[in-house]
Amino acid sequence: MNSKINIVIPSIQLSEELVYCLEKLNNQTYKNFFVTIVLDFHNKKKLPKLKYKLNTLISGKKNMSYKRNFGVKKFQSDLIAFLDSDAYPNKDWLKITNNYFSKNKNKNKITGGPSIPFPKQSYTEMLCHYAKRSFYVTGYLNFRKYKSRSRYCDWLESCNILMKKTLYLKHEGMSVKKYLGEDKELTERMKKSDDSIKVFFNSKLFIYHKERDIKKFFLQRLIFGSDLFNIINFGNQIKSFQPILPILVIIIFIFIVLIKMNLISKLLLITAYIGLIQFLIFMDIKKYLKDFKKIFLSIIIINFANVAYVIGNIIAIIGIKNLINRKFYLRSRQNK
Repeated sequence: MNSKINIVIPSIQLSEELVYCLEKLNNQTYKNFFVTIVLDFHNKKKLPKLKYKLNTLISGKKNMSYKRNFGVKKFQSDLIAFLDSDAYPNKDWLKITNNYFSKNKNKNKITGGPSIPFPKQSYTEMLCHYAKRSFYVTGYLNFRKYKSRSRYCDWLESCNILMKKTLYLKHEGMSVKKYLGEDKELTERMKKSDDSIKVFFNSKLFIYHKERDIKKFFLQRLIFGSDLFNIINFGNQIKSFQPILPILVIIIFIFIVLIKMNLISKLLLITAYIGLIQFLIFMDIKKYLKDFKKIFLSIIIINFANVAYVIGNIIAIIGIKNLINRKFYLRSRQNK
């Protein structure tokens, strides 16, 4: 089966990153596809020569969920693929996808793969990537940050998701009310409606995704932290409570500080507690890093990323996340 595939890419405007992404899509070995970009406005930036059909939709100031839904509904296709404007897939991305859905007749399957850094990222951007690979930043979902083994999983990030168009429309697409976690919410809603739906992580379906600089990475962690109550699934497995780990660590630290004991004993306890946390982080990242300087700097970034995440948790708890989400989230997504 030679499925027609619609690659939907939401963006604010036709940026340099999006142009680079469109140019890279020329390299796809599978040719029965077209691309739909959905923009706030058209800035008439010059496009490179493209070997495929490009559709441009103008949505105005809408969030990513709205833009993806708009791009899917507007044009006819068999399969849909979501990609971010600051990312591009490996050359066999669509070929592997077409074979997967054709061979297995996977009408109720969602697939995708890891997002790995661009081949030429700066040193600090790579440090942010190393931090995201750690369990102590992205938890049990850290396998999506490198070419780990293929497996079924809970959900995949919207920067790299592929499925049947009919499946997506049957479940009414992504929630336009959400600026964060729209991919997770969609998958959970689909599974609740139909327990035959499965999500397959395929390590061969990797994309290259531009890493944020340190400032934008910390801002991203703060925003993710502010979505605490949506991230936790109280009716799911114990691993779903992993997002509360950073704030739990802080609560225990505050408890140690406030507990009544002599100063020397308290300092020893605090030192032991902080030392244990750093040791656990070290044991985790030394699995994929050998250079001492990179390990040391990555540990520092992981600590500050978790502090930013806890600040986001506090914002969620006191109920002011809606005042900052839209503005800060857009800032965290912009690499320039």
